[in-house]
Amino acid sequence: MVEENPVLMREIQRAFHKLTHGGLLVTSIGENGRPNVMTIGWWLFGWFYHGRPMSVIAIRPATHTFKLLAEVPEYVVSVPTDDIAEVVAICGRESGRDMDKFAECHLTAIPSKEVRPPSIRESTLNIECRIYHPQAPPHMILTPEHRRKPVPEQHTIYFSEVLAAWSP
Repeated sequence: MVEENPVLMREIQRAFHKLTHGGLLVTSIGENGRPNVMTIGWWLFGWFYHGRPMSVIAIRPATHTFKLLAEVPEYVVSVPTDDIAEVVAICGRESGRDMDKFAECHLTAIPSKEVRPPSIRESTLNIECRIYHPQAPPHMILTPEHRRKPVPEQHTIYFSEVLAAWSP
C-alpha cells in the first residue's frame, strides 16, 4: 500500500513540475519481456480511489507503448533526474519499435516491486501502476482540439491503481 508521506508528496510535486519541463518517463513491457520507455507530458495522480492512489496517462495508438500496454496492462511512471534531460527528449522522439531505448540512452532498468515493467534507476521516484480501465476513443475526456482528430489518432486514457511508489 502506498502511504502519503512528506517525501512522497515532495516528489509528486516535482513530477508535476517535470511535466512542463521536459516530461516524465513511462516504462512498459511486452509479453516477450522486452521493456520500453517513452516520455509523457500529460499525467494525473490522485490519492484516494477505493483506498489506493490512482494514476491516469494518455497514450496514442501509434506508439509502441500502446501495443505493449495491450499485452501487459502495467506501467511505471518515473520522475527523471535533472541530469538526463537529453535522454527524456530522445525517449519522446524515438520509437521503441526501432531501438532499445534503455540501451541506447544508458538507462538502468531495475526490477519493480509489484509490476512487470522495470523501474528506472536514474529517477527520483518510480510509481508502479496496474491498469484497471483503458478508455478508448471516441470519448469526451480530452480537449475539443484532441476530439477533432481522426479517432485512430486520439489518445486512449488509462486509469490505473498505484501499487508502489519508491525512490531508487
